[in-house]
Amino acid sequence: MRANCPLCDTSVPKIQFSIRDFEYKKCTACDALFVANELSSLDLAGHYSKSYYEADSSNDQDRKGYPSYRQAQKTLTESFKQKLQVVRKNVSGGRLLDAGAAYGTFMRMASENYACVGLELSPYAATTAREEFQMDVRIGTIEAAPFSDCYFDAIVMWDVIEHLRNPVLALKEVYRLLKPAGFCFVSTDDVSNWLVKLLGRKWWGFAPPLHLCHFSKRGMKIAFERAGKYDKILMEKDWRRYGIAEIIKHFGTSYQNRGLTDLGTRLGATALGRISINIARPEQFITIARKIR
Repeated sequence: MRANCPLCDTSVPKIQFSIRDFEYKKCTACDALFVANELSSLDLAGHYSKSYYEADSSNDQDRKGYPSYRQAQKTLTESFKQKLQVVRKNVSGGRLLDAGAAYGTFMRMASENYACVGLELSPYAATTAREEFQMDVRIGTIEAAPFSDCYFDAIVMWDVIEHLRNPVLALKEVYRLLKPAGFCFVSTDDVSNWLVKLLGRKWWGFAPPLHLCHFSKRGMKIAFERAGKYDKILMEKDWRRYGIAEIIKHFGTSYQNRGLTDLGTRLGATALGRISINIARPEQFITIARKIR
């Protein structure tokens, strides 16, 4: 059982609540909420098979990530365009690492401005990125990145850091890999947001053992400060585009509700279901951090 907060290392003795066999602790120092169970890297990696990305075609009963990452490419692309604008506003070019690249969707757009390479824990996703989308995505993790010091101008981690057993270790590796004045961009959820507090244990972001650590904005700043020396750490809204049918299917996948999943599938064949909306969900945010010069 994990005794200390993975972000600020404060002792956290009390169990806050449990979901199935997973016990959560809340850090009073940085507001992080984390899974306290000790989980091996091998066990965690096993949850990122094809069924995680393509739940529609799987009979696996475990919690999934996406109804179909392949079918969501249109809205994913629109969402990543907005993230690319955030990156380009701070870094005009150079080498870019996409940590947790999945099928390489973000890299396909970013490659017009940057020399891109991706890391992906899932052999299935990395193989799909290389063979189907011709992206240079390698099997590996940001905690043990196979690159030399001060190699990248930018590193992005889109919806990745909440999956990691040791986020500070990952951010220390980010710091090692970044050139002086290089930027890191991280998107995740704010567990201190009112929506998360309102929904409590029913919040869709609680997905053990997929999501292991939930940040507050204060906790994110502390994690970066423990990982290295940065002269800028900013937070901003995370704008994304979702299809109506896609939203319903995501809820079905998150809550393992076959009725919602089937409704989303039927709506997907209609004009209403294909309508998409651009929103910044209240609990999501992007952190922008610049390594000192």
